[in-house]
Amino acid sequence: MKTLRSISWENMIPEARKKLVRRFWIATWVLLLLGWLHPGYFSLVVFLSLGQALIFFQLFNRQLRPFPVQVRVTYFFWVAIGTFVPGCRFLMLITTVGLAGNLFFRYCPLARMLYLAPWNRNEPLTLDYVRRVFLSPPAKGAFIPGS
Repeated sequence: MKTLRSISWENMIPEARKKLVRRFWIATWVLLLLGWLHPGYFSLVVFLSLGQALIFFQLFNRQLRPFPVQVRVTYFFWVAIGTFVPGCRFLMLITTVGLAGNLFFRYCPLARMLYLAPWNRNEPLTLDYVRRVFLSPPAKGAFIPGS
């Protein structure tokens, strides 16, 4: 029987990858919506996000450099701060709207922000680059800022 330790992202069937990603994000979004009815659900968002980050860290051979791992680790910290730091609940509203954009329109604001990090870009940080990162239409597969 295969364990999570013996499975890597590269060895997964592409359809299984898509299902895994989609199911994690749908479950997260449902918990976010429930969190607006009862804030206790936001804690579950944090724990699910931690689990997702750890699973992706393992799937990508315990490396933080792969972009999908960066997105999940950043997301975990974002929702943890929004949940547990007083006065930061507005971060949960941003993530609720942002995740809806990701699920329904394939536009992920968090991933776009991460493209601005020096280790994720191969050109200087200019206003034009920022414009292209945020205003390029959603793409199927790997996002590349338009020209």
